[in-house]
Amino acid sequence: MNNEVTVVGLGASAGGIDALTEFFDHVSPDIPVAFIVTVHLHRDFKSKLDEILQRHTKLPVLRVEADTKIERSKVYVLIENKTLKIVDGHIHTEPRGTEIINYAVDEFFESLAATHDTNSIVIIFSGAGSDGLEGAKSISQEGGVVMVQDPATATVKGMPNAIIEGDHPKEIQSPKELALSLNRMFFL
Repeated sequence: MNNEVTVVGLGASAGGIDALTEFFDHVSPDIPVAFIVTVHLHRDFKSKLDEILQRHTKLPVLRVEADTKIERSKVYVLIENKTLKIVDGHIHTEPRGTEIINYAVDEFFESLAATHDTNSIVIIFSGAGSDGLEGAKSISQEGGVVMVQDPATATVKGMPNAIIEGDHPKEIQSPKELALSLNRMFFL
């Protein structure tokens, strides 16, 4: 489908906050993409991720509490007890299922692959388990770009290792270097 707005999907879990803040410390405030951040959150506690990330970027950071139109130069953040999908150029929220294992990153990445194909970039940061792997494979199959935090720089290596072993990421770097690489993609 290749919607016109390039979407950069960011996935993380345990240890991901440090990686995300380092990443956004180095992202250009003029980058013409929409960032959508999907992390593993506790079901019952209000996440402050939007407030944390806002201290590390000049881009507006928005909690996705209802269906929201995707716009360039904004950061959209998953909220507690929800999952995200893209439907008709909007971020669509759904209640999180009752399963213990959280697959919010896979669900979002698969949706992104189906709607934005070559206009999608995903980055996996620190986290346990393998959430994000199936979604990253979908992104690769549709011509999007997969990048991953270097496990040597990750607090928890499971998610980055799963991508490296199960897919062929374009880049494996520290959060700072991933941000600088992304900047170069849009500002050569």
